[in-house]
Amino acid sequence: MTITYRITSSLLIGDYAQLLATIFPAWNGEPVTASQSEITVTFATPQTPVDLGPLVRVEVIDTV
Repeated sequence: MTITYRITSSLLIGDYAQLLATIFPAWNGEPVTASQSEITVTFATPQTPVDLGPLVRVEVIDTV
């Protein structure tokens, strides 16, 4: 079972790879879809995201 996370921010997302590495220290090239306002990343196992405060939101999304 895979777990997909959506990362959104009220700020412009520039370097998504750096942001992902900060939020998910275990991120190692897992599948990512990125835009300037949203990132989705899929892991094989559940992850505990780092809390970057109210400007960056991380949520689990249903990918059935």
